[in-house]
Amino acid sequence: MRRDFTFVHAADIHLDSPLTGLAARNPDFSAVVRGATRRAFANIVDLAIGEGAAFVIIAGDLYDGAWKDQATGQYAVAQLARLSRAGIRSFIAFGNHDAESRISRHLTPPPGVHIFDNRRCETKVLDDLGVAIHGRGYREAATTENLAASYCPPLAGLTNIAVLHTALEGHPPHAPYAPCTVGQLVGHGHDYWALGHVHEPSVRWEHPFVVYPGNAQGRHVRETGAKGAMLVHVRDGAITSVDPRVCDDVRWARAEVDARPARDMGELLQGVGAALREALRDVADRPAAARVILKARGPLRRRLLADADWFEGEVRAQAATLSETLWIEQVRIEAGEDTPWSGLPPELAAILAGAEGDEDCARAIRAAVSPLMEKLPRDLDEAEPAPLLRAAREGDIAAIIASARAVVEARLGEGEV
Repeated sequence: MRRDFTFVHAADIHLDSPLTGLAARNPDFSAVVRGATRRAFANIVDLAIGEGAAFVIIAGDLYDGAWKDQATGQYAVAQLARLSRAGIRSFIAFGNHDAESRISRHLTPPPGVHIFDNRRCETKVLDDLGVAIHGRGYREAATTENLAASYCPPLAGLTNIAVLHTALEGHPPHAPYAPCTVGQLVGHGHDYWALGHVHEPSVRWEHPFVVYPGNAQGRHVRETGAKGAMLVHVRDGAITSVDPRVCDDVRWARAEVDARPARDMGELLQGVGAALREALRDVADRPAAARVILKARGPLRRRLLADADWFEGEVRAQAATLSETLWIEQVRIEAGEDTPWSGLPPELAAILAGAEGDEDCARAIRAAVSPLMEKLPRDLDEAEPAPLLRAAREGDIAAIIASARAVVEARLGEGEV
């Protein structure tokens, strides 16, 4: 019996996830990221083969939802077949995105691939390794019962691994599916809980291990940083270490700039360039998209807000000088915390400040904006929208008020240096 081995724990691959945000609006970036989830999955397979892993676990959301066509399923089967040919077994528990209620037809998996039942927990014993793998998939996408309570007990004398797609106690903005507690999992007696659903990698407990590998590929700017899978080491039948391995193909980043010390536009753009260079260090040699966030105040801030489109063009030009594969997802201009309403008469500042939290004001803005949005040409959706248009389309009341404030500040500040 082989008691020293490694295995790969992955989750939330979201194969062929639809493009959102910048990827949906920018044709050049779209061409780069369209196959990113596929390449990330292939990188996980490469990792398992390269490390000589005994098996691979996918803890939910291999797919992103119902397939547009058979190509998504065919690609998954082809990658799983690569594992099978290398003698590596695969164990898959479907989650909320690939639950039976969302994907009713699956292609026949290759030999060596096991898909866990979605009506009860089942156990697969690997006699050659002394391992028992327990798992249960989702029958319904919105699974709110405590699935962990139904899991099979550990088998004595074996290394017990449980596969579960869960939000645990809750993890906004992730939906609270299959809720349970870390304490409940720890007390169950298994050696390793291979979790999925939460897209940030984390080891929630050690000995026994409760682990999220995170998603394999960031899909939008809220999913920044390295993404991939966990390589788990087993020595003499005991879990000894869990190592994150990077598998993503495209990366998202945030570049934050404190513009308040800048004396002029030249110094501000230097600061933007420095922040983008720092962001590039974190993405290595991958294509990347960055959101630039500036904190500004006084006359400089009013200039930026009054001509936000021009400044966004300057930022994009800065990015182009640094890398051919760095895109700007969005530029946000925020007020410095010490002077959030500088440049306005106190009475007007108070009115605008109150408007941000006034539901009557929000309803009035929605009523005014909605008919205007309905009259806009549909092809505007294909272009990179101006900040105000983006705010109106998304119903971002705070951003609409901020744009109005910028116009007022700019008019009052005309003539200032």
